[in-house]
Amino acid sequence: MSWKRGAYPEFTLEDAVAVIFLLQNPVGRKTISEILELGEGSVRTLLRKLSALGLIESSQRGHALSGKGKETVEKISEHFSEAVEVGNVEGKPAYALLVRNPGEFKSIELRDEAIRFHARGALLLVVREGKAVFPEDGRPLSETMPELAGELEKLPLEEGDLVVVTWADTPAKALKSTYHVALFLKGEELPEEIKSLVR
Repeated sequence: MSWKRGAYPEFTLEDAVAVIFLLQNPVGRKTISEILELGEGSVRTLLRKLSALGLIESSQRGHALSGKGKETVEKISEHFSEAVEVGNVEGKPAYALLVRNPGEFKSIELRDEAIRFHARGALLLVVREGKAVFPEDGRPLSETMPELAGELEKLPLEEGDLVVVTWADTPAKALKSTYHVALFLKGEELPEEIKSLVR
């Protein structure tokens, strides 16, 4: 029987995707650890795996995507965008992203997925004529939550996109629950090497 010393590093596919997007600019390990509320051992392991795949390069300034890593971000971005901060919803930090060509989905099922993954709540909207609207009745978000609707303009909204907004007790949980919904819909379409990170 083999014994491992210390806590076994743990990270999820959501963490891996978040890190890949974060590393579009050089970032240090400590910053990644703080943003994602991940132990430094887990961050170290994840960075080592990304490096072994040739997706990142490390320097004095921190870690950043290699040319191959940038291509990987482009591949992921064909399916969903990077999550961005969109202020607070119900007094909690909120993040949002776009899912491209979402296909058929049930809002309640996606909301449940977000909540299962640490969110306090989630909003699922679709883009129609450049505006985020409720899929059930086409009502623009700007009628009920004008501030949030304004924040969503940070995203490159395209006709038919699904807008996922989640909020949680901490920014890290909000960020990861947003990616969780995107992965629930599009995880199968991720590059194989990304999926291999958590096997």
